[in-house]
Amino acid sequence: MKKFGDLFSAQRKKKRISIAQASKELVIKSKHLEALENEDWQSLPEAAFVKGYVKSYAQYLGLDPEYLLALYRREYDESKFPKKTIHRQEKRLFITPVKIINFTFIVGVIAFVAYIAIQYSSIFSSPKLEIISPKNDLTVSVPAIQINGKTEKDATISINGNFVPVDEKGEFSKEYVLNDGKNTIEIIASFRLSPKNKVIRTVRLLR
Repeated sequence: MKKFGDLFSAQRKKKRISIAQASKELVIKSKHLEALENEDWQSLPEAAFVKGYVKSYAQYLGLDPEYLLALYRREYDESKFPKKTIHRQEKRLFITPVKIINFTFIVGVIAFVAYIAIQYSSIFSSPKLEIISPKNDLTVSVPAIQINGKTEKDATISINGNFVPVDEKGEFSKEYVLNDGKNTIEIIASFRLSPKNKVIRTVRLLR
């Protein structure tokens, strides 16, 4: 009875197929096919891979895969050959001009998007508005009061539809003439295209 490796070698030569051709068509390294034919177990990878090689090579040459696998198991004692470990090459990070350009581009895009987001947020958010005086629901006996408040320096302030100047600190002041009885004072702070921030003060004039 022919040995395991001889069956492969004889059949390959009978079909006039070279090791190189078989390697190319099976996508198995030539040295592994040669190791199978020579029964050079030390040159082969782990048994799980070898069994796949045996089956593929047998089918390729027109041999019985199960019979060849049985011969392989009989002639190859896995316990005599320690499992081989695959050494993976440590990947190193190489800095190249292309990587620097790509990194710079990505950072630039992120910075631009962040800038647009901040601008969008500032444009479409309402400005802060703090009314220092008068207090709400106030009753007075004098015909005029002073309205004092604070907002953001770029905001526009209107009091009952009349615009009031804002200084560099965001502060504003306006003398407001009262009518007898209940006075509803509407103070609005806004940016261009932004939502408005509105505060209502109620002041009663009793003489």
